[in-house]
Amino acid sequence: MENIELISNKLRQIVHLYNRSLSKELSALPVNHHLEVLLVLTQQKEPIMQNKLAAILQIDKSRMTNIIFELEEQNLVEVKRNPEDRRQHYVTLLPDAWKYIPDIAKKVQQVNELVKTGINEEKLDTFFEVSELIRQNLVRIETKNLKNH
Repeated sequence: MENIELISNKLRQIVHLYNRSLSKELSALPVNHHLEVLLVLTQQKEPIMQNKLAAILQIDKSRMTNIIFELEEQNLVEVKRNPEDRRQHYVTLLPDAWKYIPDIAKKVQQVNELVKTGINEEKLDTFFEVSELIRQNLVRIETKNLKNH
């Protein structure tokens, strides 16, 4: 029988090693574990609904609630309820979080540069193109499966 390897195995390994490298670089900062959430929040021009943030990050709502709670306890984000619809929670970065963003951005850039070592731009572009095509195919499959159920 042919040796069958899941595409996800390689991707999972890459994600694990990349996140471990970032975590090591950011270990001195209290925002280490949820930097992706903070980086997304830096891109928002106004408070974002917690559910929308979960969708952007592809995290389930209960996990997002736990992450936001941790960030709130660290005084990094503020959550306000919509008085007209108490189910809606708006999340905003607080000044304590903003002071870490330049260091986070610098460390992410450093890790990204190390990751790209020995890979020419053409190969890197191809990797991102293929990754995006795989993502689109999987979204299409998922959408088709949802329609059939």
